[in-house]
Amino acid sequence: MVKVTLFWRDGAAYLNWREGGKRSRVAIGRVSPREAEGVRAAKEAELTHGVRILPRLPTVRDFLEPYLEWYKAEHPTTHGKAKSEVRLFIARFGHRPIDTLRPMEMESYKTDCLTKDKVAPETAGKEVRRLQAAFRRGVKWKELDFNPLEETQAPRGVRSVAVRFYDRAAMRKLYRANPARAALWLFMAHTGLRPGELIGLEKSSVVGRRLLVESTPDENDLGRTKSGKWREVPLNRYAHWALRHLPDPLVAVHKDTVSDSFRADADKAGVGGHLHRLRHTFCAHMVMEGVPLRRVQILAGHADYATTETEKYYAHLTPEGDDGAVRKLRF
Repeated sequence: MVKVTLFWRDGAAYLNWREGGKRSRVAIGRVSPREAEGVRAAKEAELTHGVRILPRLPTVRDFLEPYLEWYKAEHPTTHGKAKSEVRLFIARFGHRPIDTLRPMEMESYKTDCLTKDKVAPETAGKEVRRLQAAFRRGVKWKELDFNPLEETQAPRGVRSVAVRFYDRAAMRKLYRANPARAALWLFMAHTGLRPGELIGLEKSSVVGRRLLVESTPDENDLGRTKSGKWREVPLNRYAHWALRHLPDPLVAVHKDTVSDSFRADADKAGVGGHLHRLRHTFCAHMVMEGVPLRRVQILAGHADYATTETEKYYAHLTPEGDDGAVRKLRF
């Protein structure tokens, strides 16, 4: 009989045995004493009776970190969000073999997030759904035998607020607050551009009377559309006026700098809000003018119709209707 012993070092468990005159030592990670003893007994049975046991790998960290690298290649624009959403889970369970995670533990983790850590239900729900998707992918790849969060119910928040946007009077106050930046705010409000789509945008992106918003990231992910897909935005007379008064490229600083500048101008104007409110303004005014939600969805570049529908934004877009849609904007 091969004798397998267990020892600990710096909180991690190790197996030690000698077979055929050769000594072997294997780390099994930061597991509980009960789990470590189970692995030890199983390994001893394997060596003594020749019965191969399933390895207790990968650990949560060993699986999720390569998964995030894969996710980065597949979804580069949302990789940062995905990494953030699994960070706390890795910190707590990263050392654990995935097949040791129990459904009750997952429920307890969710409860701790909501009560002890005071995480908002919306945020906790996003984390649970992200982890479910990751482990589901592992099962599909045949790297995992099961999804430890499959039966965990993702919490959903009850926060539901109206979309805030600027009316015509507020936009005029914003323009007067800093005339040097008025053309920039006007252009963003009449095109619905995200800050990341604006940075580094050159006037050569305008073809005829239409602005091509393309997904062409550089090493800093500047100029990338959120969905990774290009779109066209017709330019109305206000956007054309603003374009003539803007440099080329339109903005050469970091998007955080643009956001800070907008916040300063909005506070000075007494209208408040953040830079993204210009995008809400673009969408909301078209909806109020009767532009179908689907049409607004595509002009704004939302990949998911449900997002726009929830915020009362979109409808069907046809090429013939583009110009008429943005021509309705007057602020």
